Amino acid sequence: TFAGQSTEVEAHNIIVGTNASNGYTMTVNGNTLTSGGNTISAIGNTNSASSVGTEQFGLRMSATGGVGAVVVPYAASGFAFNTGGLPDQVATSTSASANTTYSARYLANITSSTEAGAYTATLTYVATANF
Repeated sequence: TFAGQSTEVEAHNIIVGTNASNGYTMTVNGNTLTSGGNTISAIGNTNSASSVGTEQFGLRMSATGGVGAVVVPYAASGFAFNTGGLPDQVATSTSASANTTYSARYLANITSSTEAGAYTATLTYVATANF
């Protein structure tokens, strides 16, 4: 929201399952928040806590059901987003799996000097079976 929010909510759920004997790999690809030529800094490849007053854009996920799991650095209680390593692996299963639901949560913090604008990011998630 424009006023900010201190309580986390799930942005969306992604359900992945496969009958492939070696499971699957799920990746994310995209960019950090941008508004024209202005950007909100991506947190990077280390899981980090929210820091109000610091420019941050990050992602974290949790998994329920099936045998899939979120991978480091997206699996802990903080946030990460590694634009230098995109596409970046966010989840995996090493065997056939019934549906696993991945809940995605995003973090966006700004500073008092962050340029005004309508910031957007487009992230694409791809799940690939491992045969």
